[in-house]
Amino acid sequence: MGDPTTKPLTDHDEEPCFIAPSNERNPMFTKKSRIAAAFAVTSVAALMLAGCGAGDPNANTGSGDDSGQERITIGVSVYDMSSFVTEGKEGIERYAEENNIEILWNSAGLDVNTQASQVDQYVTAGVDAIVVIPVQADSLQPQIAAAKAADIPFFDVNASLNSEDLTGSVQPDDVAAGEQEAQMMMEALGGKGNVIILQGPLGGSGEINRGKGIDNVLAENPDVKVLAKDTANWKRDEAVNKVSNWISAFGDDIDGVIAQNDDMGLGALQALKEAGMTDVPIVGIDGIADGLEAVKNGDFIGTSLQNGTVELSAGVAYAAAIVRGEDVKENPVYLMPAITKDNVDEAIGHVVTERDAFLKNLSEMTNKNLKSGNIAYEGLTGQSE
Repeated sequence: MGDPTTKPLTDHDEEPCFIAPSNERNPMFTKKSRIAAAFAVTSVAALMLAGCGAGDPNANTGSGDDSGQERITIGVSVYDMSSFVTEGKEGIERYAEENNIEILWNSAGLDVNTQASQVDQYVTAGVDAIVVIPVQADSLQPQIAAAKAADIPFFDVNASLNSEDLTGSVQPDDVAAGEQEAQMMMEALGGKGNVIILQGPLGGSGEINRGKGIDNVLAENPDVKVLAKDTANWKRDEAVNKVSNWISAFGDDIDGVIAQNDDMGLGALQALKEAGMTDVPIVGIDGIADGLEAVKNGDFIGTSLQNGTVELSAGVAYAAAIVRGEDVKENPVYLMPAITKDNVDEAIGHVVTERDAFLKNLSEMTNKNLKSGNIAYEGLTGQSE
């Protein structure tokens, strides 16, 4: 959880079910309104290229001819192009290509105002739905209201917005993930020692909820002390600098590193290695390719797999299902499996070594998971459908 990137338009137990309400623009645009929206999006695409950061010339060009579904347009704005989001973008594009969805893509570069502008443009364009990974939980309130007034479904994915006016939400259980990584660290330390904590961007739901989970476990382990904690904004390079400063301050008193994502954990790893501290346990969250490799070679004691390819494609799939009036489980939750040396090879297969085969089956798996509500399922040992 980074360069700003812009996606221009091209041609190309019983859980409740959520059924999209029937009205003039939902479940689908009429043909006339879709054509009008296409003209609107075409005109605003130039504004996106000019005002939202570096342009991405590789738009989603899937024809969707075999899907049997009417074409829809979804505007996506993400907080930043982290490793997690980059992997997720590939999943979104593959899912969209096979399900007749046009994706407009923008990265906010961790700037709330930039993200607000991007969403404003989507509302003006009259897209079929808006999907946002927000920079901050309290942001985008005027944009949510504008989308609601325009009858455009609005979804938060991966990180939550504090609003009761969202159409739907696809979120990870970040509290459980924080508890899971902290428990791994407690076991590695034997319930005693000193840790440093690297946080995500302050005020974001991921930082808040993963922090709650970590604090829950620390409260049960009073002999583990927190030497320092601060944000490195999900970024590897910021974590290198932050941890280097903490090494200067605390030296060998640092017994463990709890990083709220893998990128920051990898930054901590670099700083520790540069200081000759090679035996300090590190734990992360996300299961990005480099994080999984760190688990495999023993640099991390573990991570929690939040497969961006799986989660973000599920977010777009959920939005598309609502627009199309399909029956789906309401607001599905992504439960991250723990990744240790025992199952890391399987995860590496899905994220790295067998990625082409995994992406080939992604659309079918995503649609199946959406029906069951278990959107994190990808067939790893220990997971159940």
